[in-house]
Amino acid sequence: MRSVILIAAIASLTAGVAFAQNDAKQPASPPAAQAQPATPAAGAATTQNAGAAITEVQAKARIEAQGFTNVSELKKDAQGQWNAKAMKDGKPVQISLDTRGQVAVLN
Repeated sequence: MRSVILIAAIASLTAGVAFAQNDAKQPASPPAAQAQPATPAAGAATTQNAGAAITEVQAKARIEAQGFTNVSELKKDAQGQWNAKAMKDGKPVQISLDTRGQVAVLN
């Protein structure tokens, strides 16, 4: 009788561990958008229109990755550049993110 109980307990624990491992491999929700580096990686191919596909969320993340905060009024112009207002070192600045992913302070 003891061996039957022991076998049933081991089987229950083994099944529970197997299910727990299966659930751990699949995230409950999709991961948040990750920030892209502001400059292309060494050796990465870049073209003039590389930034044309940058979304507003990605543009804001790239700008913030360069140390800017309070990014607002983020708008894309006809050339595919993103323009925004932000704060850097406690001072308001006007910035631009070009199609290569480079951030420039305009004022």
